[in-house]
Amino acid sequence: MGDDKLPRIPSFAELGISEDEIEELEREIAEAAAERRERGTGKGAGAGAGPGAGAGPGAAAGPGTAARGAAAPGAARPGSAAAGPAAAEGPGADPASPRGAGKAPAEGQRKRASKKKRKPARPKRKSGWRAKRAEKRASRRRAAADAAAARDSAAAATGPTPTTPAPWGGLRGPATLLLLLVTAWLSSSYRAIPSPVAATAPDSVFSSARAMSHLARIASEARPPGSPNHARTRDYLIDRLGALGHTASVQTTTSFDSEPGLGPMTVATVRNILARIPGTEPGGPAVLVTAHYDSREIALGAADDGAGVVAILETVRALGARAPLRNDLIVLITDAEEIGLLGARAFVDEHPWFDDVAVLIAIEMRGGGGPSMMFETGANNGWVIEALRQADPYPSANSVSYEIYQRMPNDTDFTPFKDSGKQGLNFAAIGKAHVYHQYYDSPENLSEGTLQHHGEHVLAMVEHFGTADLSNVDAPDVSYLSVPFVGLVTYGPLWIRVLGGAAVAGWLLALIVGRKGGARFVGMLVGLGASAVYLGLVSLLANALYGWREGAHPELGALDAGSFHSEGWYLLAIAGVAFALAAAIAGVLRRWFSVAELGVGALLVPVGLAAAATIMFPFAAMNFQWPAVAGCVGALAVCGLARQARMGLVRWIVVVVAAVPVIVVLTPLTEGVWLAMGLASSAWLALLPGLGFLMLFPALDAAREPNGWWAPVAGLVAAGAFLAVGMSTATPSPERPAPSTLIYMLDHETGTAYWGTDRYRDASDPGVAWAAAAAGPFAAPDADPPAPFASERLRYTFAPADPVDIPPPSVTVADDPSLPGDVLRVSVTSAIGAERMAFTIPEDGPRLAAVNGLLLPAGSEFRDGLVHWGAPPEGGLILDFIRPPGDPRLSFTLVEHHLRPGELVGEHYFARPPELAPNIRTRSDRAIIRTQVNIGGAGEAEPAQESVRPPHAAG
Repeated sequence: MGDDKLPRIPSFAELGISEDEIEELEREIAEAAAERRERGTGKGAGAGAGPGAGAGPGAAAGPGTAARGAAAPGAARPGSAAAGPAAAEGPGADPASPRGAGKAPAEGQRKRASKKKRKPARPKRKSGWRAKRAEKRASRRRAAADAAAARDSAAAATGPTPTTPAPWGGLRGPATLLLLLVTAWLSSSYRAIPSPVAATAPDSVFSSARAMSHLARIASEARPPGSPNHARTRDYLIDRLGALGHTASVQTTTSFDSEPGLGPMTVATVRNILARIPGTEPGGPAVLVTAHYDSREIALGAADDGAGVVAILETVRALGARAPLRNDLIVLITDAEEIGLLGARAFVDEHPWFDDVAVLIAIEMRGGGGPSMMFETGANNGWVIEALRQADPYPSANSVSYEIYQRMPNDTDFTPFKDSGKQGLNFAAIGKAHVYHQYYDSPENLSEGTLQHHGEHVLAMVEHFGTADLSNVDAPDVSYLSVPFVGLVTYGPLWIRVLGGAAVAGWLLALIVGRKGGARFVGMLVGLGASAVYLGLVSLLANALYGWREGAHPELGALDAGSFHSEGWYLLAIAGVAFALAAAIAGVLRRWFSVAELGVGALLVPVGLAAAATIMFPFAAMNFQWPAVAGCVGALAVCGLARQARMGLVRWIVVVVAAVPVIVVLTPLTEGVWLAMGLASSAWLALLPGLGFLMLFPALDAAREPNGWWAPVAGLVAAGAFLAVGMSTATPSPERPAPSTLIYMLDHETGTAYWGTDRYRDASDPGVAWAAAAAGPFAAPDADPPAPFASERLRYTFAPADPVDIPPPSVTVADDPSLPGDVLRVSVTSAIGAERMAFTIPEDGPRLAAVNGLLLPAGSEFRDGLVHWGAPPEGGLILDFIRPPGDPRLSFTLVEHHLRPGELVGEHYFARPPELAPNIRTRSDRAIIRTQVNIGGAGEAEPAQESVRPPHAAG
């Protein structure tokens, strides 16, 4: 009989028979066969049957027998293929063939044989549900026996079934991996960045090119409060607003931020820039847009926050070419953000326009590129999130940042407004994190696409809020997530709970369907255990990679965000290793377990995480709920698939489609967590791609075609390539400069001067070698520091320097009869225009009560001193002290920090090769001048120390 005439035999899965039921049937068949042999009346047993003779339906004997779980010799599992010289015997064998092998039985014979085989002992009568359950189990056993007999007969006639060839000539695996990679690339948060717009664009359009022309002016030098460029930038912005037809004003005041007992009090003389653009219905609720114009010490501040400032200027210009707004627009360009949000606090605490603010838009930066993300709102954000969904043409937002940011100590100018109950949106970009607060935060290192993204946000939201009804801008909090090519998806707490339940229900359904399709509990437990081991290995390998590369990057410890200049290559290497490890583990385990067993077991970890997040972090839960639900769909698609069988076209399509939500959500989430936390958190960061591969297990199984080795090898090769590129970025270059430290210190009291450099880097470090060449040999790191600068020993090692003629500060005592008798008022002015003045006041001396007339908080002693930033008002910085009884002398130490040291000691000392840059973490590139001030008991100030004028003073 030809193969094409064989009847189609249904599989166990099609009959709804599980593996446990098959094994139970095998045991019963073996027991029945043994019992018949003992009685000598077994069906189909020849008179001369030996150990290899068939015993019962479907039994096979001989060297080729595939027996599993049989209780007696020669008993085979139903459905196994018998081969070799010992052929199948019994009721289903062809009597014409030798030993009953070689041909399949006729249909009638098979049915009669099956009927004979189905003569079990009469069971005891049962009633109710027990009888129904017993009948159902008996029916399944009979069906399994029929299928087993038919399969054994067919196997005896045709021999072993060949392995199904890989579809598409073996190319379906690479095609699957390619589809996953393309989906990940399209899902990247960087795809949300719009293209820059040229300066020739219409006037009503935001143009990053026009904004960059302003940035080149204000970010050519650092602009900390009190610096010359700080004042020049303020004048330029006022002039530009005036040129656009809007009168700007300056809010000059003293602002402070301090927590008593936690360090010196920080005070600044702030100068905020304000302009109010009336709407068609002026006087009502207003929209406020804000960014800060000061930079962090010696950083050029092109991105932080020059990008936000010029985005506001270009937005105001574009609005002038559009229809007037209904609501007033307040432009607030704040000062002293970098030293404690002092400008924003001053506006919130003192300015009368604050009460008119209904909603605000804040722009920040923590890097030099990447997408501009909306990362923070106030409480009850439902109304503003809906506005963002409707109006923003390039939304980039994820409510996981809302959950994280409200638990972190980080602050921006948005914080004082939020704390005061104002509603709004806070945007920031965090790509190219290595430029954050660095000297090389320059216009050349700012991504123009990021600036365009800032502008698209601001222009769209200002126009939307400017024409909206602002009488009520609060609504219940919502969860939100931007999806590529879809937009911003939002929903409330009800759907958060529904999706959390759907993830759990989807896993339970996959468990049930998988069991009905033959999946074993042991296989699922192996999948669960393997997933836990896999995540642990991925985390350990990522941490080991980071630890291995730490010592190779000279910039380690000198960056304010991240560890290395180019961390992205290492992140890709970690992802490649995670993929290779997942494919390798799957290849090993798939020899014994089905894809459904392993997939359902592995899903328990991400599903459990989604359930926990639903309860503990509901507005971040969607980042785990969507992938978990999609992973359950993929697992359901492979339930019922035989252990060694390949998935068909329909199953494959479902598996690939189910992989899309996993990748779409986890790719930007992984990017965002990396940019926010840095590669130092690699052990935790690696868990995100690891979780993704667990939920992509069915797709990874398809990606392993045509064999089990190519996918792990491909992952390792890719990881090696990414690692090699990352390693190449460890060499200092103008784009990735190594840190270097050099400071100049002068003590007016002793007339001695010193150079300082980083004490924690050895002579082989390129920055230390440069400092030694510029200033001379330095003492050993453990040498005692000069007495006047003993407090700096934790940062620097020292070398002698030539004292330079630097005038001391001017300190005078006010002679004001209107002051109470116990008040001593002192005026301090830096003769060199120092940006920072630090005062250390003895604990047993008079108590500092007010600065520039601003009373300090009651009960605050601030014995750790006072730090003032900015140019003081006319008359200098005014300090009011309360004299204790006895009219003691007042003494304090004043340390001036001049952030343009080349002007004092010579620019040539601080000239560097392009592959080096100042180390902002060690406060490099400044002159530190110490002066001891003593005031007599009658209130007169002792003469300041004479300036030192040695004949060998440096230029």
